This record gives sequence, C-alpha cells and structure tokens, in this order.
Amino acid sequence: MKNKFLLILGLIAFVVVVEFIFSYTSVFKRLELMTYDLRAKFAVDNGPFTKRFKSADKKIVIVAIDDYSRKEMSKNPEINLGSWPWPRDVWSGVVDFIEKGEPKAILFDIIFANLNENPWNDRRFAQTLRKYDNIVLATALNNPKYLVDKSKKGTVIENSDYSPTPRPLDVEIDDKKIDNAITFYSHEPVHDLYTQYNTIGVVNKVVDEDSVIRRAQPVFKLIKNNETYYLPSLAFAGFLKYMGEDGKITIKDNKITYKGMVIPIDKKGETNISWHGHGHNYSYIPISKILLSEDSNEYIKPDYFKDKIVIIGRTMTGTDIHLSSVNPSYAGPEANATALDNFINDTDLHNKKARKFISELSKPDEYLLILVFCSFIVALGMLSKNALIGFINNFASIILYILFCIWFFADPSIRIWLPVVVPLYYFFMTSGIVFAFRFQQELAKRATVMNMFGKFVSPKVLANLLKNQDNLVLKNTKKRITMMFCDVKDFTTLSEKCNPEQLVDNMNELFNKVVDVIFENNGTVDKFIGDCVMAYWGEPIADEDDAYMAVKTALEIKKVVNELKIQNAKDNKIILDVKIGINTGEALLGLSGSEKIMSYTAMGDAVNVASRLESNCTKLNRDILISKSTYEDVKSKIIVLEAGKISVKGKDEKIEVYEPIGLVEDVESSEV
Repeated sequence: MKNKFLLILGLIAFVVVVEFIFSYTSVFKRLELMTYDLRAKFAVDNGPFTKRFKSADKKIVIVAIDDYSRKEMSKNPEINLGSWPWPRDVWSGVVDFIEKGEPKAILFDIIFANLNENPWNDRRFAQTLRKYDNIVLATALNNPKYLVDKSKKGTVIENSDYSPTPRPLDVEIDDKKIDNAITFYSHEPVHDLYTQYNTIGVVNKVVDEDSVIRRAQPVFKLIKNNETYYLPSLAFAGFLKYMGEDGKITIKDNKITYKGMVIPIDKKGETNISWHGHGHNYSYIPISKILLSEDSNEYIKPDYFKDKIVIIGRTMTGTDIHLSSVNPSYAGPEANATALDNFINDTDLHNKKARKFISELSKPDEYLLILVFCSFIVALGMLSKNALIGFINNFASIILYILFCIWFFADPSIRIWLPVVVPLYYFFMTSGIVFAFRFQQELAKRATVMNMFGKFVSPKVLANLLKNQDNLVLKNTKKRITMMFCDVKDFTTLSEKCNPEQLVDNMNELFNKVVDVIFENNGTVDKFIGDCVMAYWGEPIADEDDAYMAVKTALEIKKVVNELKIQNAKDNKIILDVKIGINTGEALLGLSGSEKIMSYTAMGDAVNVASRLESNCTKLNRDILISKSTYEDVKSKIIVLEAGKISVKGKDEKIEVYEPIGLVEDVESSEV
C-alpha cells in the first residue's frame, strides 16, 4: 500500500514538473493561443450564439488605400499622386470632401511623420485639419518601460523635439503595475504643425509572441522630458470623439471607466478584441472613389459619411496587413475599427444586445478548475465498470469540457476564455494514470480469478468470470448454493488390495471423467479430498437452475462411471464406482487457510449435510442421495424415489432424503 502511495505521488510530481517545463518553454502558451483563435472563429457574427447580439456597427466606415484604388488611379493620369507617401495636400481634399457629409469623426491610421518635401503642402493640410475638431491623427510609441528597464544604464533614448500632444488625457489610475505596463519613453516625430491642434491616437498593434493580433490597448502613457502624457489608442480616441471628450478616465480594478462605460483590461492594460467576422465586416470605400468624386460626386457623395466614424488607412498588399485570430491577412485599419466597435457598443453594461468583453481566468482559478475536474475524472474512472469504460467515460467528459470551453467563449452573454491546453494535459494524464491503475487492478484480479478458479470451473464459466470480474465478490460471504460430494466406493478396501500406482492411475482417470461432467454443467470443483470430489453450484456464478444442474450432473456421472466400469472390466483394470450426496442451503464462501497457503472454499452446515448424505449412500444402498431442500428446487424436473429419513450430526430431527433416478425431460422425450 505504501509503495502504491509513493508511486502515485511520484507520478503526480512528474506530471506537474513536465507541465512547468512546457509552460516555461511557451509550448503550452502557443498551443493555447491556437485554441483561442479557433474559438474566436466560432464567436463571430454568423456564429451559433450571436444572432440576438449587435453585429458589426454600420456607422464605422473604412476608407481604404487599396489595390483597387491604385488601379483606378492609374487610369486617370490627370490625378498625379506620385509614389507613396502622397503629397500632404491630397489629404486636404479628402478631409474636406468627407467633412461635407458631417461625419462623427475621421481617424487617420497613417502616421504623418516629419514634414513633406514641399512645406506648402504640409501647411495646407494643417490648415485644413484646424477647421475641424473631429479628426484624430496617428502616432506610434517606442521604447516601452519593460525593455528600457532591461537595457544598460546610461542608454540614451532618442526622441524628437516635437510635442506628442497638446491635450493629454485626463486619467486617474491607481494600479502601479498597469501604469508601468502602458509606459513608453519615445514617440514618432509627428510635427507640431499637426499635433498642436489635433487629437493624437496611438496605432501600436498589440501582438503576441506568434505575431497575431488578439488584443487592443486603449490607453498609453508617454514619459518625455520628465513630462507625463496619457494618450488614447486610435480606436479609443474614436470612442472619445463619439462619446464626447469632456469626461474623466478612471483606471481601477482592471477596468477603464468613462462616462459609465466600462472596458475590462488585464494587468498589461490590454483588452481582448471581440471580432465580428473574418474580415471586411465594415464598409470599405476605396479612396479612389473620393479622389475621383471631389469635383463631380460621380462615384460617391459626401452625404454617405453622415454621422459615420471614418477610418482612413492602407490595405494594399504588403502594407498594413497583419495576422489576427480570425484571419491570417487582416487589415490593420479594420483591427482598429473592430476595437472601436467594441468600445462603442460593448461597454454599456445595461445594453442587452451588447457583447461581453472576453475575460480570462486567473491562474488560481485555472488550477482550481483543473483540481476539481481531475478529481471528477478520478471518481468517474474508479466508479466505472472497468478500466476501458472508465477511460471512455473520461474521454467523453474531456470532449464535453472542450465543448463547454467553445460555448463559454463563443456565447456573447458569457465570453469567458476557459483554458484548454494545460487542463487537457492534466485531464489526459489523470485519465491515463487512472486507466493504468484500474487496468493493473483488473490484471491482478484476473490473475487471482485464474489462480482461484482456473482449475476448478469449466472454461465457459471461467471465461464468463473473467468477462464479468466486477460481479465477482472475492470476500467472505453467505450464499445459497448446491453442494455435491462424489466419493469412490470402498476405497479403503481397494487401497489395501490393489497396486497403488494402478489404483491412482485408474482413480485419476475416473476423476477426469467426473470433473468433465461437472464442468459441462457449469459446476465449480472446490477441492479433492483424498478419494472424494467436492463441487458446488451457485458460486461464482449463480443461476436459478443450480440445484437442477447439480442433480443432472450426478445422474450423468453415474452414467459415465457405469460406462467406465464396463470398459475397465474389458481392459482388466480396477473397477471403481462412486456414491454422491447433494444438498442445497446457505454456506459460507471465502478465502480459507494460512497466510502462506489459502484457497477459496465453501464451509458450513450445507456442506456438512451434503457430506453426510454421501456417506449414508452405503447404509441405504443408494448411489445418489439428495436432501429435501434440493428436492424442493428440482421436483418438477427430476424423477426421484423416496429414500426415507436419516440422522445428521448436529441436527435434532432426521432429514428426508431422496434418490434421483432420471430427468423428466428424458422420460417425456422417450414417450414422444
């Protein structure tokens, strides 16, 4: 027992160590992110759980600098844009055209770093931007705090002289870890000409170690020249334009709160993006349609942009294209559009059509989940009928867990990211250990059954026992059985007169015949007691015809012995005969013996009575005697003669005995 306990502890320790090794090497993390992406594909607008929830917001429009526009512009040489980046005054026309439609906001997912070759173009564009208060320009932040902290002391951080923004966010934050996680020390050199009068949004993409976009960061912190600036992401800046920029932003308890709207964030200040589809879920307007419509409204009218939030960005092949959870070629502007959609439509806790933000279990909760489910697997595996069924049940439970993980993630009313990879590792390892333990138990029990019954029951019964080991009780128990003693007549006299070797050979030949008949009738040979065979019916497998099978066996033994007597007479062998006693009653069955030698046997009054019946056969001059209890069970199937009453040691009253002489079915068949 102690060795088993130590083995189990060793296996548990091994499983845990292997998990830590794989987790340390990020193998499990990468696999978990793959399962995240698979679930994200189920969680889109055309998924099975999303019908009653708000789909992609039609108010969000993407003006795309795409391959189509490049082809269309090449057909109109009068518009000479030149190579990228285009002259800044081009954007003046684009902004003026869209603003005629009175959009809610225009977000540039393009960084206008430094000044163009022609300063006049920059001034014109800047003057155009100053006319409107709903425009957000882009910047990017560099040198995050965690990398700067790891760099050598004295490392110089290069930065521009331009101001990052004239209007930093009004942020109240009480979480130092999050504050540090969102901190950067440098930014792209966007000229003061642009930053002086416009809102600036950060376009840094949040990617995992596999370069896949799964999350967005709403708020960034920039420390420059000992000044602190809180900046919105481009998507969050669009959200502020939509909501109005006169509120205070609070970051507390892993939540960003603004005007009653709540965005849950993790310890890095990031939130998981809830994708609406695999791409192109928002209206895409090729920028060529705007450029070709500035004078004629031929392709699109400004009214189209009424109350829209317009994101302008590059989607040409090889430009702002990224890996995402739902598409390996996802446009960067649409990633911002999706995050903006989440901020606008999923932050209202009172909106029944709002989708919940994806939340992740904490590590303590994850390991509690693993512990509870592993305990369930152990219980299910141990309580199942056998090792194979237990493993199948556990496998089905694991499949059910996976389905629950998909459901919890994909249902917008739940949106919980239940871990899959690490739990599955523990679940399968636990299932394997339980299976091995149960299988070892079954092999041990099989060996015990073979050892205890292999030579004492028929192959048919043995096969049944091995098939239904769980129904076999190998402990001391009381049970109703039918006992039979089959003894060689006058063995003492024969042993004195006959050659010992020949007598033993002939007796073994007789016992072979007797045991064959017992096995043919599903009996169990308990033991050989000298010249006597002790057998019973009702254990290890009980049947309502046990008594009948015992009596039938006795009659068949007499027939076989009579045939053997004739043959032995012809062969000048020792002629042996038998007498048989049969009784039905309660007997104690169990393991009996010493610590070194033990056997499974029947004991008790029912056994003693059967023995007395066998010994009384000689006195009553009968070959077979059965007790009244046996007779009551077989009287409709066996033809008997009354043999009187006999005294049995330990009983005050004499018991009635009968001599079976044939089977009713044999008589009926002969009459037919």
